[in-house]
Amino acid sequence: MKIYGAGSLEDIERCSKLGAVGILTNPQGFEQYFEGKSSLEEITRAIVDSTELPVFIQIHGESSRALVDKARSLHGISPRVGFKIVADEKGFQAIAELRKQGIHCIATTLFSVAQAAVAAAAGAFGICPFVSRGLYIGLNMFEILSTIRDGYDRLEDPPQIIAVSLKNLADVELALSAGVDAVGMRYPLLKQMMEHPLSRKAELLFARNWAGVKGEDVSYLRHALEMEGSAEDSVH
Repeated sequence: MKIYGAGSLEDIERCSKLGAVGILTNPQGFEQYFEGKSSLEEITRAIVDSTELPVFIQIHGESSRALVDKARSLHGISPRVGFKIVADEKGFQAIAELRKQGIHCIATTLFSVAQAAVAAAAGAFGICPFVSRGLYIGLNMFEILSTIRDGYDRLEDPPQIIAVSLKNLADVELALSAGVDAVGMRYPLLKQMMEHPLSRKAELLFARNWAGVKGEDVSYLRHALEMEGSAEDSVH
């Protein structure tokens, strides 16, 4: 179970510190976080400068040739730069050509087992199935992801299955339960993954014990302990 980070430059740095194995991007993030003030080359440089991880820049183009040319140009910024390319005919053709040149590419906006099979044949580094969008239109994403997992397990060097378009923890756990290699997300969702009400409750329980150990300061939990006590009193 691996994690790919995404989001603003600050989010990317946070994800990197928490052990993410790579950074994913898309045009929504480019527009949201760079506000139309930076070119794709400038955005790529800024992201590369913010992390030491592999960075997958989403690109577009009217033909496979245009995609390959754009990828080669941006790859010159750093050997850590790979690409996310839409899963369609021109995209798979570009992925196959870039693979020959040693450039890693991910087939994104992927919704079917058939697309996953073509991605593997083209030599994609990974695939990005869109979980929540698939669920929204009624696709059985657990079945699709599980079937892709079963098929890829029969290959010698399969693409990584990196589930994205994850709107909540239920989407994340569905993807992980289906056997994906990794999940990709912005930091706020990663933050949700780190927390659980029972973990917090256990920390507060231990705080009472730590308070009985000489020299241990639990003042940072005092407010939470008082709130918990008030909640228990209100129940009684």
